[in-house]
Amino acid sequence: MNTHLTSILLLAASVVLATSCHGAMDADDATESADSIPADSMGLEPLDLFEDEVIPESADELFDDFLYSYITNSDFMRQRTARGIQPMTLGDEQPLVVIYEREEDLMLQKDTAVNEVMVERIDWSDDTILMYWFAKKAGRWMLNEVADNEISNTPNASFLVFLHDFLSDSLYRSESIRMPLIMRYYSEEDEAEVESEMTADEWNALYADLPDMSQQIINVDYGQSLFSKNRKSIQLQGLSNGLFMKFHFDFTDGRWRLIGIDG
Repeated sequence: MNTHLTSILLLAASVVLATSCHGAMDADDATESADSIPADSMGLEPLDLFEDEVIPESADELFDDFLYSYITNSDFMRQRTARGIQPMTLGDEQPLVVIYEREEDLMLQKDTAVNEVMVERIDWSDDTILMYWFAKKAGRWMLNEVADNEISNTPNASFLVFLHDFLSDSLYRSESIRMPLIMRYYSEEDEAEVESEMTADEWNALYADLPDMSQQIINVDYGQSLFSKNRKSIQLQGLSNGLFMKFHFDFTDGRWRLIGIDG
């Protein structure tokens, strides 16, 4: 396998392991509480050593930044969930996907004017999609509504049925790839985007490093157009590390096939 593709395969594995560094308290320090600090002779209150985590104002600019704060801070999650609504819980290492058709639609992720986003928990085991509706009002993102739907009732139904089989059935997956599979990636050595043809072994090694999405996926809908019946792409992304891969599918001769990857 060439060195470029080896780097890309290692990059794919890091999508799953979203990295974040958190300071660790010493064991002795952790046993001390604010109550153990006596008030001074002036009658002042004991010092509070454990202040609540401060959420930066930038968390309300881009939805992705907000979502990271939402799922990693339980207090913030409660504050930003409308009364009577069940909060959306995800692990901070949960990979997200963006199903899209046009590259320009991905710019919506970086558009601060976007004020409505739907996060879909797509569960193939019972053919349902749990939809979380977020809206930005007065500069603040809030989860305002939760609804469910059947996969068969959605515009992406045909593709989602294919995707489930593609992810869960190795034989079907191998038959649903247009070989040679083209991979595009940026080469620091060449200082340019390059293309390379992947062998079946290279594809299998790459796929083995991807997160298991055969049971459910979390799709983020920023408002991208979804009307094509013969072209779909998926961006797989880590929520906290900014890494991503793109998988491009084409519908020809009566079936969907994977035709290319961007790393």
